[in-house]
Amino acid sequence: MAGGTDLHLERPRDATELIGLTVDLYRRFPFLFLILAAAVLVPYELIVLLVTHTGSLGGGRGWVLGLILGLTEFALVIPLISALHVHAVSDVRDGQRPELATVTKRGLAALSAVSPVVVISWLGIIAGFVALFVPGVLLWLRWSVAAQVAALQRVGWKVALRRSAGLAEDHYLHILGLFLLVWVISSVPSFAVGCAFAHTDTTAVSFLVGLALQIVLRSFSALTTALLFFDLSARFKEAEIRPAAASTLPPRLSASTSHPSPSSVDPGRYADEDRPPGWYVNPDKPWRMRYWAEDGEPGWSRRSRKTPKGTLAEWKDLRWTREKQST
Repeated sequence: MAGGTDLHLERPRDATELIGLTVDLYRRFPFLFLILAAAVLVPYELIVLLVTHTGSLGGGRGWVLGLILGLTEFALVIPLISALHVHAVSDVRDGQRPELATVTKRGLAALSAVSPVVVISWLGIIAGFVALFVPGVLLWLRWSVAAQVAALQRVGWKVALRRSAGLAEDHYLHILGLFLLVWVISSVPSFAVGCAFAHTDTTAVSFLVGLALQIVLRSFSALTTALLFFDLSARFKEAEIRPAAASTLPPRLSASTSHPSPSSVDPGRYADEDRPPGWYVNPDKPWRMRYWAEDGEPGWSRRSRKTPKGTLAEWKDLRWTREKQST
């Protein structure tokens, strides 16, 4: 395939369609995504084999060594595979054929941004699971595409987590359904291979089979999550940034308008390139306050200590008015 524009990554898809699109990308690029995963996993698993004399199907590593290897995977292996896959999918979305050299270069450059996001997000998710099960699940869903945000937009971990939460908002069941499908699909080969090599000794065959299984499963998960990022971005744009005809657009705000009033900004009437800078109180959801992302990326920023006092007052007035109207 010379391009990829016929994939229409700009439109939302349900979970089964995203799985189908994942399979379609493997068909169109038979080796690309597997090579990207293998380029990370092969040297990593060889180093682990030299140090521990065990492969991914073997046991007997001990909890200390297992913890070190787990942290290494969270800090390096998972972030790099995620970055490589989402950059390759980005090329497909742009109608270009992904090239190994360019994708690898961009993925390595993004590692410094992606690695902290993956580590911090999973520390938060694990803490949520330990404290109470539900908070862990919610954080897992909210931060599901934080690594992809960091890889493509090269932002800090706080911004990446916030933007991932903005994209995931109102789509938790959609994300959960996709992840459950990925888990079910991945469990079948994992169970089969686990039954076939149910022993602790690592042989050449078990090492190679385990390595091949890891490459396929890691690539499949990373590719599906990359497509989820573009799916959530499409859903966000469809719901919050609906371009209108030029005749129906309100007058463009001047650059000096840094804090427009709630009544002066209507996200449904602004095209993407017309988004004004500054704060915005959402009249449809007065219990939440947002401001436009200044760099033009999808997502809302939230109120914080830096929120202007005047804007906070507008938000409180609007919320009080809506609560009075509802009663």
